[in-house]
Amino acid sequence: MLRDHIARQTDQDPHFHWRGENVTRIENLSDIVFALAFGMLVSASTPPTTYGELLTHLWLILPVIAGFSILVLIWNAHYMFFRRYGLTDATVVLLNAALLLLVLFIAYPLRFIFDGLFGYLLGAFAGDWSRMIETGMGFKESSHIIAIFSIGYSVVFLVIALMYGHALKKKDILGLNETELALTRRSVWHYWIDVPLGFIVAVCALFTPVGPFSACLLALSGVSAMFLRSRFPMPKAADDQVSVETSSHG
Repeated sequence: MLRDHIARQTDQDPHFHWRGENVTRIENLSDIVFALAFGMLVSASTPPTTYGELLTHLWLILPVIAGFSILVLIWNAHYMFFRRYGLTDATVVLLNAALLLLVLFIAYPLRFIFDGLFGYLLGAFAGDWSRMIETGMGFKESSHIIAIFSIGYSVVFLVIALMYGHALKKKDILGLNETELALTRRSVWHYWIDVPLGFIVAVCALFTPVGPFSACLLALSGVSAMFLRSRFPMPKAADDQVSVETSSHG
């Protein structure tokens, strides 16, 4: 009992019994696609041939990290879905295929967006606008790129929300307990909130003076996650209480 308690408390998802114990062929294909997307993001620039180009390449790790982080968020939502529910029916196959297509589609635009942002920061704080000039983006073009990215962001999380919603419909078959139901509902609402949020950012980018800076509104996704923690609190599972009591008695 103590060993099980320690294992659960050190796991990424200690309050959820993972039903996807074996890696499926769907996950194998998905991992390959995500690996390709990560490679596309990192290798979007040409290899350096001089010392100066090497230094520039090293500086460009900053926009790579930003784009990489977004892909990791998508991958983690995908990973948690299959580990938690282990669903591989026709609906999941269709939604997963759509998600993989979107991931491949947004890889290069992600790098382009953050390269442009990095160029703007270099110009604003260091007076070096050469990088921004190379991207060919002004204020108007940056607004359009952010709008395109935000729409893609919305569609990606729409697909993920549909996947988690599908799992919620299968709650009886999966045998989800109260804690798992609360976590699943929290996930569904969190990803659904991201959908209109992305479209709001796109509208602000295109039709308001804020322009590309409207992307900062995506930070509201984190605020919504904190709100949903209070909206869908986790009930104290009986087996957790037993495990804690066991550990306290040595």
